Amino acid sequence: MRLVVTLATAGVATDARRFLLVFVAAVLFGLGMVAAGLVALKRKGWLPAPPLTATNCIDSKFALMRGLPLEDRTMLAIGSSATWRNLDMSVFEERFPGTRAYNAAPCYIHIDQTAFMTAFMLERMPRVQTVVVVVAPRDFENCAPSQQAFFDTRLGHAYLSRYIPARLLYVTGFRPLYLAREALTARANRGESEFDTLEDDYGSSVLRKPHGWRPPMRIDPRCYEGVTALEDVAAAKGARLVIATVPIMPEWAATQDPDGHRIAEWVRRIGTALRRESSVMVDGRVLAWGDARFADPVHVVYPYHRQFSEFIADAIARRRRGPARIAEQG
Repeated sequence: MRLVVTLATAGVATDARRFLLVFVAAVLFGLGMVAAGLVALKRKGWLPAPPLTATNCIDSKFALMRGLPLEDRTMLAIGSSATWRNLDMSVFEERFPGTRAYNAAPCYIHIDQTAFMTAFMLERMPRVQTVVVVVAPRDFENCAPSQQAFFDTRLGHAYLSRYIPARLLYVTGFRPLYLAREALTARANRGESEFDTLEDDYGSSVLRKPHGWRPPMRIDPRCYEGVTALEDVAAAKGARLVIATVPIMPEWAATQDPDGHRIAEWVRRIGTALRRESSVMVDGRVLAWGDARFADPVHVVYPYHRQFSEFIADAIARRRRGPARIAEQG
């Protein structure tokens, strides 16, 4: 009986070892295939940025900021592409001596997500005194609480500080369908961006040509809470919030808000959501520009981003000279 039991136990142990070896081999083979695939995509120039969020234009911005010495910056621009593509940060450095500016805005994020990312960036940029955010109605389309924290901040800090290798994100955030889709897009575009842009050393990326994107105007009322949260996040780090609305593209307004009432209410609600006297609101409607100055309803086209930045800088300068919060009204 003992011999039978011993042989049975030995058989089970052998099967367990065999299973473990097969499992380990399968895992190693799988990792090897993933690594080989990533190397092949990189050699072709089709590998997207490490997928911290699995949205390529956001991940590309994080990749750009990885390892950058931003600790001495005193002005932070943040937000969606309305901030990323519409500002010339050199204007602020020229206008306000001693200012060190950087545009950390990615793309697509809504105003509540801007508050979330601002808190993240201000932890890394302790000397920021001014936070500049440019908004368009598209920033207020959807502010579902479940989508506010759109990346893991601990992983984000480790990645930007170079505490972990970039390739680790391809494993921890492995998304084969996403990688395949982005690779096919890069292949179709021959590795180039689908947009003609002007990149600068301040993190901005300005559109050079118009295109046909015409998003409908949809406003989620919950988003106004994101404005207040953004203001509170800046104030908690001793920074002042400057929030500017984009100029209005006439062609877009003619279909989405022909009498101007919806846009006026949107601007009014943003102003109401600001509670601190230190905050500056700049109403882009004052710039009554024609369609030729716009790439689309959210972005101006080069070189008018500089004029828009000067308009915002003027508002900041007036605020420095007077006690009242500025709200440019058209």
